[in-house]
Amino acid sequence: MSSGRPQKEFHEYLTTPSSAHIGHEDYLVAPAIAFLKYAIEAKCTVDLCIRQFPKKKDGNYKKVAADSLQHLVSAMLPSLMGHFETFQRYLFAGTFDRSIYLQSFKADVFFKNLSKNTTVSLDPVRLAAHRQLGLTSVGLLLADSLTGWHDPIRVNELFCAFDLNRQLFSADHCSKLRVLWQLRHSIVHTGGTLTRADAQKVSDLSNLGDSKVIFENNFIFEVARKLHPLVKQSTVGVGEALQREIDCWTGCVKNSRD
Repeated sequence: MSSGRPQKEFHEYLTTPSSAHIGHEDYLVAPAIAFLKYAIEAKCTVDLCIRQFPKKKDGNYKKVAADSLQHLVSAMLPSLMGHFETFQRYLFAGTFDRSIYLQSFKADVFFKNLSKNTTVSLDPVRLAAHRQLGLTSVGLLLADSLTGWHDPIRVNELFCAFDLNRQLFSADHCSKLRVLWQLRHSIVHTGGTLTRADAQKVSDLSNLGDSKVIFENNFIFEVARKLHPLVKQSTVGVGEALQREIDCWTGCVKNSRD
């Protein structure tokens, strides 16, 4: 019999979240706000470590601190991009749920447009998993069945199915996101190395093949800072386009009643 701390299975280490946790219910209400809250939490987490990790007398970090910061900063990117994917999916879901207020929205046309770029298939097992959960978003079931959320161009195509005459992401947004998604992929799937083949997929990374994905300490701060206007512009743009269509319909209904 071993002495000391009792051994537990992996799932038994799950614990009560602090008030800083951003979850499903936050994204369901306001996806952009939920993501930006998490981005700030991620930035503040790294900032605290930058300030508190031990340094040598000359002001440089001790080796163990420098190593730990590199591990921490790299590990934060997949988490941040996971939340960004959630932002995209929940924004899509909310747009679909609100399409009932669009006079011009035709479900058959929407799904025909959607099927041009992705396969629409609801997994019955996933569908069953939502029973008795009080799920109010049909759009979330749809978004959960779609793929391509790691490709900003594909995400644009998904939102174009709503026919709102508005792209979710600009060309500049797509360029920035492709870099982040590729770096995230390299951390998660190739042991933190940007392979030569993967580097060729993104023009901004093409000369960095076979590099270790290691960032400067202020990287997460910069990601949070640059994604803030990106998320705001994309959300406001789609929201305004959706609201114009809703206002047009409600105005027509009001005039017909008058």
